[in-house]
Amino acid sequence: MSIAPVGYAAFVELHYGHYEMYARARLGDTGLAERVVELVLRRTEADWAWALRDDPAAFTWRALCEAVTVARTNAPASRSDGLHRAMPDRAADAALLHEFLGLELAAAAALMGLEEPAVHAQLKAAHRWRAGRDPAGGT
Repeated sequence: MSIAPVGYAAFVELHYGHYEMYARARLGDTGLAERVVELVLRRTEADWAWALRDDPAAFTWRALCEAVTVARTNAPASRSDGLHRAMPDRAADAALLHEFLGLELAAAAALMGLEEPAVHAQLKAAHRWRAGRDPAGGT
């Protein structure tokens, strides 16, 4: 037995639920979210050796974000996806994961394949972006 399949299985077990929550929040459709996550994880498994050269979390997160963006063309409007229409993707992802889905900063960072300070910076950018767009005078 090779180490890669065991490592991949552990990786999936660790992240699957959060990937699905993210996709469901962005797509507003549970079935579509499940299909997108399954497709992305099959791609990750096929490219597991390549993913290990860098960071499997970052590799899979990029693939998930791309797949969700493509799938959005076939999905109904989702309230949570308004973040992605209103601000840069990385800041919107950080805000969605931390503020709307309730992930701790460390968990959001691990899921995105980033360091905690990078996610914290993206959250601050999201706050500034929303404050600057607040018609009640957030700035």
